[in-house]
Amino acid sequence: MKNKKKKGDKKIIKIKTVDIYCFTGTGNTYLAAKKIEETLKNSGCTVSISDITKTDPEKINLSNVIGIGFPIAVYNTFPVVKKFINNFPKAEMESKIFIFTTMGNNSLNAALNFGDILKKKGYCIIGVGNFLMPNNFIAVQKKEENNILKREKAYEKMKIFAKELIDERSKLAKPNLFSRICFVISGFIMDRWRSNLFQKIVRFNVAKSKCTKCCLCVKICPVKNISFDGCYPVFNGKKCQVCMRCISYCPTKAIKSFFVGRTYKGLTDDEVKRCFL
Repeated sequence: MKNKKKKGDKKIIKIKTVDIYCFTGTGNTYLAAKKIEETLKNSGCTVSISDITKTDPEKINLSNVIGIGFPIAVYNTFPVVKKFINNFPKAEMESKIFIFTTMGNNSLNAALNFGDILKKKGYCIIGVGNFLMPNNFIAVQKKEENNILKREKAYEKMKIFAKELIDERSKLAKPNLFSRICFVISGFIMDRWRSNLFQKIVRFNVAKSKCTKCCLCVKICPVKNISFDGCYPVFNGKKCQVCMRCISYCPTKAIKSFFVGRTYKGLTDDEVKRCFL
């Protein structure tokens, strides 16, 4: 006869160890990773967070549950994230992955399309979460109070998402034909970001009269696209992801682009040090 579960018995948590890999530009996805980490830890899980740009996907421990977080850009994501996902090895076991994204508006189910890429490699997708966070590129809120409110609403949904992962209650939708078409088109656009033409259009410039030569932009660029020539920061080559990290966190607002007006930053100075440096 089976033993009935008594009131007060601890729930058996199937998710034990979780490794979260995320990419963040101005901080939204990092904040999401931290909130998911907090909820998972409160449920007894061991959780780590690593930077996608500093991780070799071939060396990831596939025996742990894997979380992948990234921002949505042009209904897709940045080339550095796409490269990370595309370089995942084929799963040799029932490796479990959940995906979460942050965005300023609609994602058109881009995360589901990335989930399909990983499914074809043999991974089991156990959850996909999409969270509306403050805009960091277009239609950036002027009042920080509005950003705080938007983040707080997203945090509640992140907690629910993490709890559903633990309880194995996550519901997975399937990308429709429209989503797939948009994903292919947006992917083509995102790949053009590294073209000479686009880099010249969006190119960031340093206002020398404002620059204090602190070199924070050099240190926090995720793809090392900025160097210091001994006088001022210099933007190099075609590696820029337009993640907005340098322009948003410059302490003197010395980095400019005609493409960018108001900027947004989700992290405090201390969080910037922990996350980027």
